[in-house]
Amino acid sequence: MSLQILQKPRRAFAEETRILDGLRKSLKPVVEQSASAASQWESCPEAEELETEIVSGTHQQVRNIKVRCDHAGITVYGVSSSYYLKQLVTTIVQTFAPSVPLMNRVMVKVK
Repeated sequence: MSLQILQKPRRAFAEETRILDGLRKSLKPVVEQSASAASQWESCPEAEELETEIVSGTHQQVRNIKVRCDHAGITVYGVSSSYYLKQLVTTIVQTFAPSVPLMNRVMVKVK
């Protein structure tokens, strides 16, 4: 049996790096923000303003209200005593920011 010595093709390190950089650039997706997505956030009120509207709209029946606005949309946290109040929170937020995605994380705890 004869052993063959396999040699790696000789390339300069800089050339390999340049090839990999080219591949990375070609594989990166181009993310463009549409005008409609930008306009959604222009109409979005501040989190504190939404919290105030929720408290007054539910007559202080939803406790521990916390509103978070980020790239995914508006998330509302809190505790209510009925599903009606949870739905009311959704209605109130959608009144002020109809085009922004909403996640209602209000927990319903019956006394």
